[in-house]
Amino acid sequence: MTERQLVVQKKAEYGAGPLFRAAGTVAGVMTGSALLVLANVLLLVAVPAAPVLGAWAVVALLPAGPALVACMYAFNRLLEGRDSGVYRDFVRSYRMNFLPALKVWTPCLLILAVIAVNLAGLPAALTPAAPALRLALLVLALLVLTTAVHALLLLARFSFRTRDLFRLSLYGFGAHKRVALGNMGILFVAATLLLVTTAYLLPVIAGTVVFLLCLNSRPLLRLVEAKFTAA
Repeated sequence: MTERQLVVQKKAEYGAGPLFRAAGTVAGVMTGSALLVLANVLLLVAVPAAPVLGAWAVVALLPAGPALVACMYAFNRLLEGRDSGVYRDFVRSYRMNFLPALKVWTPCLLILAVIAVNLAGLPAALTPAAPALRLALLVLALLVLTTAVHALLLLARFSFRTRDLFRLSLYGFGAHKRVALGNMGILFVAATLLLVTTAYLLPVIAGTVVFLLCLNSRPLLRLVEAKFTAA
């Protein structure tokens, strides 16, 4: 082996080890988290006013849909080892999928808002039906949020119609129960953490939560690609 070949081999090995890959993943997640927060500045303003200005909080949550899709697109490419840069991938997807993401996210957000209003309107008194009704509404909210996450993940990867995204999202509950339960668990833990601490923790953990959802959902994306896309 010539000296030049040895130099090339050393350069290829440098930066290809597990520590460098882990560092690159952490840096990518941090970049995606920062972009996710920047794209949802309105939400940060709405957090303290949410109990008073519920409608404003819903409006502030609308940009979260396109931002989530963009973040999922960038993180999926990061997990696949495509070195095009999280920032570039985020911006590209945000521009490309802004309107389709709103079409998916808006109905889910409205359903979640209705559930939140009903939860807030439950009587404070401990009537026999109140705990069961509250639990049912919370479970319904978790199911709706998981459905939205599945649809947004699919949108970040494929170009299906909105109604087909929802159908495939619901299909994922039966076809890949482990993925669905895993995503529900991630969302439940994140929501519980925010409830027992403070909503201001959301910008800190949002990127990590999205990355975990992308990591857990890889089998579902592979299944959809194998069964519902052309070779």
